[in-house]
Amino acid sequence: MIVVGVVFLGFADTAYPAPYNLHGAPVASFAWSPLVPRIGDPITLTSTSRDLGSRIVRYAWDFADNGPFGAFEEGGPVAGASFATPAPHVVRLRVTAADGLSDIAAETITMTPPPASARVMYPFPTVRIRGRDLRRGVRITQLAVRAPAGARINVACRSRRCPARSASRTATAKRGGATWVTFRRFHRFLPAGLTLQVRVSRNREIGSYTLFRVRRRKLPIRTDSCLDPSGVKPIACPSA
Repeated sequence: MIVVGVVFLGFADTAYPAPYNLHGAPVASFAWSPLVPRIGDPITLTSTSRDLGSRIVRYAWDFADNGPFGAFEEGGPVAGASFATPAPHVVRLRVTAADGLSDIAAETITMTPPPASARVMYPFPTVRIRGRDLRRGVRITQLAVRAPAGARINVACRSRRCPARSASRTATAKRGGATWVTFRRFHRFLPAGLTLQVRVSRNREIGSYTLFRVRRRKLPIRTDSCLDPSGVKPIACPSA
């Protein structure tokens, strides 16, 4: 809501501010079904956005939490998605009204965890890559991994113009918890043709694998999957 005026209603010596807006911006919101999906389940997302002052004319969905680049794909008030990993997934919706005003809603979709017998790392890692799309590559502003205690995180870079061939760190969260580990070495311009591989492994468990490929004059491609217990090869994640 854009507050453009305040009315004061005086009673005795007390003034009570009552904010109002002459032309309100839209309020973005959405719901999804099923509420706690399994890996690979089709998910239906439905906008519940509203605007009292103007008609909503554009909907844009973000399923990868990428920030500015690749973030919002034009669509309608209803969208479909599915996720290949048991990590929590942030989904964003940007709505734009006929008057040009817009608003963004963000929600986290929690997945049904695989059975304990599958030996999948828990909490399952979350890989966040954010940046800005440029003509000849991307400028990364955040490369961070949320992983449980003891997880080994390796970022491998494939290109002659890599800022580093690889970087590895171990998550030091408290037992049973998870922490964010940031790789600032890659917070810079990355040229087209460069590929990042993010592997998260621990104690012969099934971990996570993210492939991020930068393209010329196109949005980057990102693929998420699980990592085999040896910590080397990407595999399909076991479902619940």
